[in-house]
Amino acid sequence: MNKLFLITSFIIFTGAQLCSCNKANDEITNKETPEYKTIFEDNFDQTNRTPDTTKWVVCKKGSSAWAKYLSESFDQAYVENGKLVVKAEKIGSTYKTGGIETKKKFQFTYGKVEVCARFYTAKGGWPAIWMMPIDGTGGWPACGEIDIMEQLNHDNFIYHTIHSYYKNTLGNNYPTPTLKANYKVNQFNTYAIEWNSDKIIFYVNGLITLVYPNLKLNDEAIKKQYPFNKDFYLILNYALGGAGTWPGEIIDSELPAKMEVDWVKVSQKQ
Repeated sequence: MNKLFLITSFIIFTGAQLCSCNKANDEITNKETPEYKTIFEDNFDQTNRTPDTTKWVVCKKGSSAWAKYLSESFDQAYVENGKLVVKAEKIGSTYKTGGIETKKKFQFTYGKVEVCARFYTAKGGWPAIWMMPIDGTGGWPACGEIDIMEQLNHDNFIYHTIHSYYKNTLGNNYPTPTLKANYKVNQFNTYAIEWNSDKIIFYVNGLITLVYPNLKLNDEAIKKQYPFNKDFYLILNYALGGAGTWPGEIIDSELPAKMEVDWVKVSQKQ
């Protein structure tokens, strides 16, 4: 095994070390460089309340904890003041959560994904920026999942996580598949990955927080350690938990809660 892969780096950064993701001033993110070419971008600079339907569709309700309360409506996923808002709320006796995704609109293999977002927390809240494969052959978790950012309740840290058969089913925790990283609470942060056939590098505000390498196992076809060599699409949502879920109990008085997304960009090496 290459010794470089033994360095599964993670660094917890203090708020003072973190940088802004302001569209005009950021020196690290949201800028095209000669090395990278933008292949997808949305700055949400529009007057129409509905997100651009050439790029996004609403997430569909499902049996998974994150999808249980999805409204399948732009009432909980809309554009306001130049930002995407995905909201979790209770209307009457019904929880309704918002989410949009690029499924069947835009998918890609490898590149840099950057999302500038802030969220307003609530007990039971669960904002997320993540990716799933278009081809779900083998089912979850064998098909793979890349969680660029997830946040729970009132935590002052976020999670980066990958899911795979190797990690979830076989229980292998090397290389490190998940990590907590600090963020600037109640402020915009840039959450990002750089993804290629060798590794996935996670960032918060331009600073490396986690590296997940492809071990290139001889028995990869069986263990499925790196099911990330295929097309994925992007998901932005604000879920609610509940009894028996990862976030746990929902406190109704703390709703509505929301995540605002200032911009999204995907770029690839030329």
